[in-house]
Amino acid sequence: MTDKDPLLDYYERATCSLQWMEFNRAFAAELSAGLPPEEIRHLFHRIGERLAGAMPLERCNTLDELQSAFNKRWQAIAWGFCTLHDRGAQLEITHACSPLAVAFGPASGGWAAGFFEGAYQAWFAGQGIPASLRVRAQASDSTGLPQVQLSLSRVPA
Repeated sequence: MTDKDPLLDYYERATCSLQWMEFNRAFAAELSAGLPPEEIRHLFHRIGERLAGAMPLERCNTLDELQSAFNKRWQAIAWGFCTLHDRGAQLEITHACSPLAVAFGPASGGWAAGFFEGAYQAWFAGQGIPASLRVRAQASDSTGLPQVQLSLSRVPA
């Protein structure tokens, strides 16, 4: 018997194709053995930028349209969904149900954050945001939920 939440257990089993699970875990082990964590995070940031470039967004005029456009792209590749919340000085981005953590294992926490920083930054840039605004990962919560917290805010001078 396990104490694991049955919803999370199902999510973990359904998120990453079994044909790729062990390959991805071996790949993650090699990345971790060969590169410092910050370099891996930067690599995943660039991969996120490339994915966003391959899946451009239409022009959006409202926050609701933007959230819908993001989720349309994520749903097309079964990569979860996001919610956007305007907090005044920053835009809060919560991305849930990404397969990254399951596919690459526990070591991938920072990698997932780097990936989503890159993807969302590229999409926001495509919408014409000022260069002074950057997407940054926030400290993860302790709920155990497979989500990444990010924010779009002004870069300190």
